[in-house]
Amino acid sequence: MFPIRLLLVAFAALQLVLMPALAQAARLFTDAAGRSVEIPDRVERVLAAGPPASVLLYVVSPEKMVGWVRSPSDAEKQFLAEPYRDLPETGRLTGRGNTANIEMVLSMKPDIIIDVGTIDPTYASLADRVQEQTGISYVLIDGAF
Repeated sequence: MFPIRLLLVAFAALQLVLMPALAQAARLFTDAAGRSVEIPDRVERVLAAGPPASVLLYVVSPEKMVGWVRSPSDAEKQFLAEPYRDLPETGRLTGRGNTANIEMVLSMKPDIIIDVGTIDPTYASLADRVQEQTGISYVLIDGAF
């Protein structure tokens, strides 16, 4: 069951960042919280809201990353492809110790924000609030295994 769940999470991420637009206008995507989120027709820059999203984004489409939630340590960098090792630290939008703020989010100019992990009303509310304040689509992907 674990590999199937992981594939479903990866597929959801692929839908968001890799698939070409089927129409010229933005399209609606229903995220894991049941929220309808308008996805831009072109997604080139993606901001990960937390550490699991950072890892998934690196595995699925690293060229679209605007940065790491937490800068990789020197020991971790040896396992990362060179172009992505030194992306800027963005901080986290979610969970305890959130270090990102709206000004930082806007300065990174992402086309979309993705969070992977727990799906509950608190995370949905945060996603709604950040999306409303920034005008940037914010999608929640269930990371439960």
